[in-house]
Amino acid sequence: MSAICGVIRFDGADVAPRTIKAMAHAMKHRGVDGVETVELGRLAFGHCLMRVNHEDMHEAQPIVARDAVLIADLRLDNREDLAVTLGIADADLAALCDSELLLAAWRHWGDDCARHLVGDFAFAIWDRAKGTLLLGRDHMGQRIVFYHRGDGFLAFATELGGLFAAEGV
Repeated sequence: MSAICGVIRFDGADVAPRTIKAMAHAMKHRGVDGVETVELGRLAFGHCLMRVNHEDMHEAQPIVARDAVLIADLRLDNREDLAVTLGIADADLAALCDSELLLAAWRHWGDDCARHLVGDFAFAIWDRAKGTLLLGRDHMGQRIVFYHRGDGFLAFATELGGLFAAEGV
């Protein structure tokens, strides 16, 4: 089970230097296969990777794409069904990690994408065009997202230690 964390500032300021690194470091026990962060001014995301499934071998997060920035702790149980709906060939699906499949689902269904996912998951997707953040978790509550709205910012993490490591929480 991996871990995710993030901070979004909505007061015009940038995320304080090293904040996301401190949050990710607090959850490093979930990142035995790597801890990666990205700081994009008022947005910062962190991902602690623990490879468990075959699909995790191709995992590389955070995903910074032209239209979105994504982090996720997820295991999708309906990969084949999603691939059919999204028009992804079997050969391509074999090399596709779950986070990339989630990104494809978000591009297809938008903010309603979680309705189409089966499995355990927690994710954050920053829509670069709209300037909005989508936080999601699985329907059964197997993965948790803790969050705190502070003075001019929102911080979130899948573990309380990660959340409390954020400046201002």
